[in-house]
Amino acid sequence: YGAGDSFGSPNCQTATTACGYYTTGFNAAASQNLFGVGPGAGAGPDCGLCYRLTIETDSSGKAVSNAGNSIVVEITNLCPAQGNPLCAQNGLSGTNQYGANVNFDTCKDSGASAALFGNSGVGLGLGTAVQVPCTGQVGTKVT
Repeated sequence: YGAGDSFGSPNCQTATTACGYYTTGFNAAASQNLFGVGPGAGAGPDCGLCYRLTIETDSSGKAVSNAGNSIVVEITNLCPAQGNPLCAQNGLSGTNQYGANVNFDTCKDSGASAALFGNSGVGLGLGTAVQVPCTGQVGTKVT
């Protein structure tokens, strides 16, 4: 997600995110079930946590050319459940239409999307997400 995407999203490198800041490193919006609060509720408990995202397949289940590629993102925003099937999982055991328990909208303005998907030709993929320490992984917070 980010400036110029097909959904009309604003720039995601801005301090008006649900967490109230962005990072100079890669960042992402987490699905509401992981973020911990809904729209208008402010910073959720996942604000500032970092996850290693690893791409494996496209949304149809076909392996991508850069399968196994990983990046670390910091959660700085919410992907709301209402009106967004990708982020409408019921709890952490529920799944979306692609069978994913959580969704991470990588911020294209931070370079996260390009770094994760590379030249694979996809923009929606399936893989793994593992929480990791943020130390040394991401940039600095900007408010």
